[in-house]
Amino acid sequence: MEFDDFRKQVKDALEHLYDTAYLEPHSLLSQFPNQASDSRLTRAQKLRSLLKETIEALRPQEGSPTGSPEWRSYLALRYRYIQGMSQGETEIELGISLRQLQRELHKGLEAVAALLWEKRASPIVTPLAATQELQNELNQWEISRQTCEVKTLLDDTLWMLQPLLAERDVTMQANLPAMLAPVFVDATLTRQAMFNVLRILVRHSQPHAASLQVIEEENRTKIIVRSKANLVGETEEDWQSAQLICQQQGITLEARAIKSGSEIVFGFPRASQPRVLVIDDNAAIHQLFERYLAPHHYEIIHARSGSEALQLAGEKHPDAITLDVMMPNVDGWQVLRGLANNPATVKIPVVICSVLKEPELAFSLGARAYLKKPVDRLELIATLARVLAPQPKTP
Repeated sequence: MEFDDFRKQVKDALEHLYDTAYLEPHSLLSQFPNQASDSRLTRAQKLRSLLKETIEALRPQEGSPTGSPEWRSYLALRYRYIQGMSQGETEIELGISLRQLQRELHKGLEAVAALLWEKRASPIVTPLAATQELQNELNQWEISRQTCEVKTLLDDTLWMLQPLLAERDVTMQANLPAMLAPVFVDATLTRQAMFNVLRILVRHSQPHAASLQVIEEENRTKIIVRSKANLVGETEEDWQSAQLICQQQGITLEARAIKSGSEIVFGFPRASQPRVLVIDDNAAIHQLFERYLAPHHYEIIHARSGSEALQLAGEKHPDAITLDVMMPNVDGWQVLRGLANNPATVKIPVVICSVLKEPELAFSLGARAYLKKPVDRLELIATLARVLAPQPKTP
């Protein structure tokens, strides 16, 4: 299921939160098998509880200004869905216009969907010993996602595969559009993942032609490989390794059964993704945030010093910034001040990530959000979704 379809299901379920007959057969719960397996509650009760808990997870931290955008979005969701107020009643309660309320609800729904998306069901795979070694290596790998041409990735992969194609008498018929938007991936890892999967396909194939198609969607480019080989439920090392490599950088990979065999679908994030500048002296934090954010198609820019941060912020124009205020020989508050004093960066939302418990100071100096270290993955994702959502215009 794509995220857009998932988000629509979340919105639909929230709009019928207290309609037990409507929620009982709702397909959203099937995405959460741990919830669905609890026999003590009805399906409607389980789904209602899950949605309410997720909204409460968006409650801003203690010390956040009550008039902040985070509070408005949270309260809009709580009044409208949990308390069941009408839009008119919610407008009055929050003291905002209908148009602004709709913006706040949209922003809040995005955050709720993002949190639930992280919790949804994923295939349970018992890792092979060799795959676990790869996971350990990937944890140390400095992922370098860059703009890449799809045709170049395919040409390089098929060149690597050519000896095996010739040996097995398999031909790969490619159907590519004349113009393709670039994708945003680590080229080295991506070629390896594609090679692993296509190698399985060729090994399982009798002499015949496999077809390869590329299609573009709004935010993703998909490579679809169809073959008579059946790869659904594949568990061998090459497949698990490819899944790990793809997950590290936000690429989806799935095998589907079709009438004539199976099709393999790679889904690549497009190059035009939101940019986040991560300012931290700790290399481990940079890698951690890459792993947290890659599945959500963020482009990460790295800065390890105050001067580098200010330079990159002005040159790269990120959509958001995360800032550690405790760095050796660097006063993070001065970096925040420098960002606020530069016309080119003053409007970029800054999220303070620190071991210091100073949310009030952070907000008073212009930060849009504050996260206490160690930063929780879901909290980081939800916070970025909030600060990147369109802000209501001041009358």
